[in-house]
Amino acid sequence: MFNRTSLGEISPILPIDFLIPDETKRLSTACRLVAPRTKLLLRDFPQSMDFRLKDGCVALYQSLGDGRRQILDILGPGSLLGQSIGSVAACKAETLTFTQIEPISAPLTDQAVGTALRELLTRAQALATLLGRKTAPEKVASAMLDLSERFALLSRDDRPGQTTFRLYLTRADLADWLGLTLETVCRCLGSFKRSGLIAFTHPEIITITDEDTLRLIAAGQGTQAKQAP
Repeated sequence: MFNRTSLGEISPILPIDFLIPDETKRLSTACRLVAPRTKLLLRDFPQSMDFRLKDGCVALYQSLGDGRRQILDILGPGSLLGQSIGSVAACKAETLTFTQIEPISAPLTDQAVGTALRELLTRAQALATLLGRKTAPEKVASAMLDLSERFALLSRDDRPGQTTFRLYLTRADLADWLGLTLETVCRCLGSFKRSGLIAFTHPEIITITDEDTLRLIAAGQGTQAKQAP
């Protein structure tokens, strides 16, 4: 619904401290609503200030000199950004939908920072394995499972074992995250749909209909992995 900005289209650039323009607001816990496809300049995070994504979706990425990009992670509700999570400061970020960002007035505890950094490391290791060793179907299956856990929707139509989620990423975003071409991502999703593993009538609303098989594919143990391109 909100993530149809085409690649190459100009998007606004928003320093994160624009969200909190003065000292009074700097101490406020009120959420700021950021529009889709807004670039957040993480290097401009206010010192000693951290932020939590209350709702929405943010992509962390790095760009190459020729315009290509590698999405490093997809952040959902509850994820932290800020100086305390120092390893993300060198990344760029972009909202993929309307996103609520909540400033955290009190310093994060060591336990909270440690938990966030451990999650960051775990996801970075998973991405390294995905990019280095997994086939295209395994990559797409892994992404569907990961996103379904972060962005699940309540649906009366879901049967036991099914999960419906909002796919904030475009197919091009998925390609930049998984190290694939746009065409390969589309072929894999189409193959999963024809095989009855996922269902969708709208490109942004996906239902996982056979999670067990999809998990086998993601782990390199499913026969579907040999059928998809």
